[in-house]
Amino acid sequence: MEPAFDFSIVKMYFHVSPEGAEHPIYELPAVRMYEEQALQEALKLSGEQVQATSLALPASFVGTSLCKLSLIQLLFAAQYNRLIHLAPEQLVYQVEQHDDHAHLGYRITEVVSEEIPSDGRAAFLARHWEPYFETFITPVVEQIAVTAGLKPDAIWQQFGGQLSYVKEFLIANEPRKDVAERFMQDSRQLAEMAPELFRRRRNPYNHHPRYVENPLNPDEKWLMQSSCCMYDRREGGMKCYTCPQMPPEEREARRQVLLAEAGK
Repeated sequence: MEPAFDFSIVKMYFHVSPEGAEHPIYELPAVRMYEEQALQEALKLSGEQVQATSLALPASFVGTSLCKLSLIQLLFAAQYNRLIHLAPEQLVYQVEQHDDHAHLGYRITEVVSEEIPSDGRAAFLARHWEPYFETFITPVVEQIAVTAGLKPDAIWQQFGGQLSYVKEFLIANEPRKDVAERFMQDSRQLAEMAPELFRRRRNPYNHHPRYVENPLNPDEKWLMQSSCCMYDRREGGMKCYTCPQMPPEEREARRQVLLAEAGK
């Protein structure tokens, strides 16, 4: 019998859960994400919901949704000492319109997990990650890139920043020290997997975070993204303040606007 996994956090931030979105306007079984025609339709509809000017932005969002599947597995492994299987056969990609924006995520059709052995934990996880990326995540990332006319690196380079966000969230919010320690240990192992697993020269999870000063509070630092999420590629869009591709002079101009709006 499967344990009672608490999906509240991952549903809130990653939009992944057994019940899925309440009112999805589009669904695609994840087993069809390998197909260019089906994926093109998914990217086109997803892009329409976020007023994208090309397939680049929805490709970015769908690509990072795959990263989030691995982060959920790391998180549950740390919390429950169980590996939750999120294979394409168990997932349905969903798009839900939510007020003035869209949520992109997955419904889990069947919750399946197995206990992680206390002895040989690293080897157990390595045996999972190798086929998981080789047969699912890596080929789908590459198909997304081809369909959107991007290089795969445009998607892969965001994975390190996504992992850093979860690490910082756990440091700030997880009271159970053992859970945080397991997550850090398991994520380090994932970041040390051979880059060939991702068909890249560098493991995308191997990332050294950088920070930018909060323009409204100099004592606070904001985590910079590891790569541009392409949020500016939408109608009226602009780069995020934490975008690593934003030139210093542009960030300073944005800082002055934020200060003026705050009356400072």
